[in-house]
Amino acid sequence: MISEGRKAPDLGMRTQAGNNLLWGLTRKAKTKRQLLSMIDKLAKKMGGKYKEAEDELIIRAALDAFDTKGNVGHLANPDRNVMQQMKSIVDLGSGEIILHDKKKIKMDKKTATRVLTNLMDLKPYERGKALKTMQKTKRGFEKFFKVLNR
Repeated sequence: MISEGRKAPDLGMRTQAGNNLLWGLTRKAKTKRQLLSMIDKLAKKMGGKYKEAEDELIIRAALDAFDTKGNVGHLANPDRNVMQQMKSIVDLGSGEIILHDKKKIKMDKKTATRVLTNLMDLKPYERGKALKTMQKTKRGFEKFFKVLNR
């Protein structure tokens, strides 16, 4: 079996090599307009080998991948962990918690201290599940916030 390099998600291209090229373009582009231009060039590249890149569904999948690109850097930052953000609120007095869906929640020192204390009382497995849910969406955050803010 011949491997075609890194495993990029399926963006609708016929081959994995095409998906890899398109994925690379979504990571390299700075704007949607630039991405569309790059996709157009890819479709004409190599004598039309990747001409299916001009298909509407493939373009839509590439644009969706581009939209999630901004989140990757946001999530990779260790300071974006909800627990770390609450610890900084305890240190600073008040602040905002930024979730993975980029929603912001204001919190004061007293509330953050209470939530952190109750969070640390949980078993590690339960704490991990709670933190993971709290980080994703505002709804998940509020669900556990009510439980931990007693």
